[in-house]
Amino acid sequence: MPVIIKMKRLTRLAVASSILFSAPLLALESLDDTALAETLGQAGVTISVTPPAGGISFSTVIHDSDAAIDGAIVIGRPLALADHIATSINTGGNPITILLDATGDVDTVTAGNQASLGINITIPAGTIINTGTLSAAQSNGPGVAISNQTGVIINNMTITLPGTTVLDMTLGNEVATTGQMMRVTTNMTSGLSVSNFAIRDANAVNANGTAIRADTIAVTNASAANLNVDARVDVVPTGLQTTLTQFGSAASGVDIRMTNLRMGDTTTSTMGNLNILGLNMNGAVLRLYGH
Repeated sequence: MPVIIKMKRLTRLAVASSILFSAPLLALESLDDTALAETLGQAGVTISVTPPAGGISFSTVIHDSDAAIDGAIVIGRPLALADHIATSINTGGNPITILLDATGDVDTVTAGNQASLGINITIPAGTIINTGTLSAAQSNGPGVAISNQTGVIINNMTITLPGTTVLDMTLGNEVATTGQMMRVTTNMTSGLSVSNFAIRDANAVNANGTAIRADTIAVTNASAANLNVDARVDVVPTGLQTTLTQFGSAASGVDIRMTNLRMGDTTTSTMGNLNILGLNMNGAVLRLYGH
């Protein structure tokens, strides 16, 4: 997986040598955006990460810390069990681009100099995300292998991002007019597509997977083909807070279409398709926290 750092006009060996020999001195002083420009011949730094052909894959274990026997939420297949699938991200060979840019005054409205570090992450169009299967297990503590892992509770789902997705982070000081730590924006051509949705029934012994399932779930702007998203994320005293400034149409929200809805195994007859029209969650606030 190549990682490329682009530096404009960094073409001479003398420049590279000067950076090498000046490293001890730079460690003793602040390296601001102006210093980057003078040293590297550019303002800011670009990091380009191209995942391998098969994408990036991993599993996640969230350890509970209740007083009773600790449990764990498992996403993926840390024990390599059959039927469990790891999370993966595949960009189709296109790079994920990260821009780093420091500024001495992020906000020209508020008096004073509000220095900040801006981070811009661009995920290319056509990226495919496999969520990984979800299950539960006995924790045994961080750094120790889980045990007693259940069968799959929620299937691996494939999410296709047809449009470019951008994540902006402002660290150190936030812009007073918007005031968020992170902002996620995207315009997805043809909307968001999720396939292979299924919530399984653990009590049903059936090789064909008894579950609540749908072949595909499509999310678009209400009465339109694309999907617009503008989400603002902050860490507040009570948790991680996400404000859905815009989810779908600014006026009418989103349409959700589920195809081949089934209650049963994969051989049962479909109940048909389900449409949820005009679901307006613009302005909704989601909060993630422990308990």
